[in-house]
Amino acid sequence: MRSPLGAAALLSLAFTAWLQGAAPASVLDDTPSRFASLDGIRVHYKLAGRGQRALVFVHGFGGDMTVWREQVGHFAALARVIVIDLPGHGGSDKPQTSYTMKFMARAVKAVLDDARVDRAVLVGHSAGTTVIRQFDRSFPWKTRALVAVDGTLWMKNPAEARDNAVANMQSPDYAAASSDVRDTVNRAAATMPPHVAISFMSSLFDPAVWKDDHIVVPLLVINQSGAVWSDDYVRGVRAMADDVDYQTIDGVDHFLMLEKPSEFNTRLEKWLTKKKLLR
Repeated sequence: MRSPLGAAALLSLAFTAWLQGAAPASVLDDTPSRFASLDGIRVHYKLAGRGQRALVFVHGFGGDMTVWREQVGHFAALARVIVIDLPGHGGSDKPQTSYTMKFMARAVKAVLDDARVDRAVLVGHSAGTTVIRQFDRSFPWKTRALVAVDGTLWMKNPAEARDNAVANMQSPDYAAASSDVRDTVNRAAATMPPHVAISFMSSLFDPAVWKDDHIVVPLLVINQSGAVWSDDYVRGVRAMADDVDYQTIDGVDHFLMLEKPSEFNTRLEKWLTKKKLLR
């Protein structure tokens, strides 16, 4: 099986550049920027909507908050919506530091504190799933639920996955359909400081990140269908939480929330309503 985390990393880079040329959703575009502070580092975020309930959307490796542009307007009518540029990405500072998952989790907490949000549902895409998983470990009292969007929650052998990710990212299978996409990937990769990319990717495969500790909050998984996610992986995820809903969407690739936003938003809203997380 190819490494889903390796695919996530490469596709995140490709879509970052694509999004820079796309027309942003008006709600996200019109929402003013805010900045939280973490150890003197500015963490860029935006807040839309109102109410007591909060949804926090976290992008993956090489991306930024615009990957959630199709979700902001929809969910801002239902709750407070926070979209974040993780440190080293987007409009956030990119200092020379260690971009560990604990550091990223602390950045998310800094944003919640700045926005005066006590508890939230955290939605992570790709490597953002790893970030929100670490957030739940570090700050369980601030986590109401987790939503993993085509991101890895369970890894049997991190060292093997690391090697597979490197091999997969060098494989023609990941060059997509055209040379234009390969050029897009290269351009996007060039915009991300190497010290951020190296540190972040190294941290993703730290064995300490992949403990099999139990998830006690409600967990929703929305993945692309197909062979990317093996039966072994699905069983591993189902075993790690008492309250888990595993769903797939057909006919999409890694950025399913942009490829089929209506279906994605409907599925997420139905689950949040069922779990009484919007009121």
